[in-house]
Amino acid sequence: MFSRLSEKTFHRIRWVLTIGWFLLIASLIYDPITVQWTQPQANSSGLPSPFRLDPNIYLNPQNCVKIRSNCISEQPFALGTLIWWSMIVPSAIFILLVFGHEFWRRICPLSFMSQLPRALGIQRKRTVIDPVTGHPRQEVATIEQNSWLGRNHLYVQFGLFVLGLAARLLWVNGDRILLAGFLIATIACAIFVGYLYNGKSWCHYFCPMSPVQLVYTGPRSLLGSQAHRLHPGTLTQSMCRTANPQTQQEQGACVACKTACFDIDAENAYWQELKKPGRRLVQYGYLGMVIAFYLYFFLYSGNWDYYFTGSWAHEEDVRGKIADVGFYILGSAIPIPKWIAIFLTFAVLIAAFVVLGCWLEKQYRSYQVRRGQKVSAEQAQHIVFTAFTIVSFWAFFSWGARPTLNRLPSMLLLGINALIVLVGTLWAVRTFGRSQSQYKREKVCLSLRQQLEHVEIPNEILAGRSLDELSVDEIYTLAKTLPNWSHESRLRAYADILADVITHHKINIADSFSFLDSLRQTMQLSDSDHFIAIQFLAEKRSGLFTSHTQSFAQAGDQNSIPTVSFSRQTAKTIPYRPKPR
Repeated sequence: MFSRLSEKTFHRIRWVLTIGWFLLIASLIYDPITVQWTQPQANSSGLPSPFRLDPNIYLNPQNCVKIRSNCISEQPFALGTLIWWSMIVPSAIFILLVFGHEFWRRICPLSFMSQLPRALGIQRKRTVIDPVTGHPRQEVATIEQNSWLGRNHLYVQFGLFVLGLAARLLWVNGDRILLAGFLIATIACAIFVGYLYNGKSWCHYFCPMSPVQLVYTGPRSLLGSQAHRLHPGTLTQSMCRTANPQTQQEQGACVACKTACFDIDAENAYWQELKKPGRRLVQYGYLGMVIAFYLYFFLYSGNWDYYFTGSWAHEEDVRGKIADVGFYILGSAIPIPKWIAIFLTFAVLIAAFVVLGCWLEKQYRSYQVRRGQKVSAEQAQHIVFTAFTIVSFWAFFSWGARPTLNRLPSMLLLGINALIVLVGTLWAVRTFGRSQSQYKREKVCLSLRQQLEHVEIPNEILAGRSLDELSVDEIYTLAKTLPNWSHESRLRAYADILADVITHHKINIADSFSFLDSLRQTMQLSDSDHFIAIQFLAEKRSGLFTSHTQSFAQAGDQNSIPTVSFSRQTAKTIPYRPKPR
């Protein structure tokens, strides 16, 4: 949806948001303005402010908001912390579910700041040997996919996310100076990672918000685009791009900092990384974190007023309360230090929801077996992931923005509540029905449609429609039932589609066997035909497989992919027709 908007437009938006972010940080240090909006009387303009302190509490100390049995001092306060935690953060969550990762990544100020070293040309360089010339050359480092961080970055990011929320409860919730320092330190980390590594390494491997983006985007957002259905070479979603100096036209600037890149095709990354280490921890643990974080306000204070009134946003002496009593349950203080109580609450609920999610996967598969239907482990995981995401979304907005939303007029608040329910329901309905096989069919459909253009199709079959007007299912049905499409022609078309999948869709040769399984069944080709097509392409387009040969052989050993005996004579039986580009 937003991938067609120019990088120049988004560049301006990022600058505006970044400047606004720095102004907010500055207001955390000095703010003589918003403190006037919290006065218990009307503000200086004569208009009532929704943020003003409740006069009944302000003037009558007996009606105070309490932490256990202690009243919180109610004095006019600057709104910086409340604006950040109860307006900006919830807005980001809403944007992710509705407009998707592709929109958020292109406007995110933190992602923008991480690219400053590249824009200034000051990135760290390392010396490598050029594989073609054999001479040493300088290049910016990237994080290797098979490195420890490349494999386990979800654990790192989720751990940073947990530490960030713990720091919020301990210090930065109500201390404006500490919150300013926290945000500045985060920006500095993003810039430093951008100096160390190329591409969007901060976003992919370090950013604590990345797991949240992963959860709320799912295979696709409510209004997100479908990159896999676009023509090869199209700039998709939030992929890295730059303007050509001569033509000023935008072009891709991908440096391959991550395979199955979330910025190029979010749904492909979703299906490819279902089994990635830490993926279940992120999805199931996130719901546990949402509940644990907001529940702790109650467990600490003994009441919900402490959270919903926003009193935590101007609590006094938060720095000295790290060893305060951590739990106050049923009117009794439990002598566990606050910093231990926070991590204990997080650990229990994260573990409980991870176990619950894994158990639900097994129960869902067992239920489908009892119904006589076989469901893959990946599809069961997707169904439970989707359920956890929508519960997380509704749970978040049951608490997340309430210190601000609850101050709005009742009719406006009712409308916002209805919008949250509607958006979540629409996203869930749209997502529950997705499957990896459906994604693969849609991804290959464009190539299959192009191959069918070379086949003579009777007019009565198309019923006056063109191939472009046929749906994905109709294209596959047509490919399966055409009587005049010979085996030789099918094999030639399959070889062209295989080349397309490897070249433009970045599917590894080893993965192409399973990726095109449904297509082979549709085109009535055998598994051995897949390897004949590979041999044919190796003969006619020798450069196609150069970078894939070793990985194909390794995957063949690991996955027991069946092999066939090839010969040059076999390959020559497939007439070669260069595909028009």
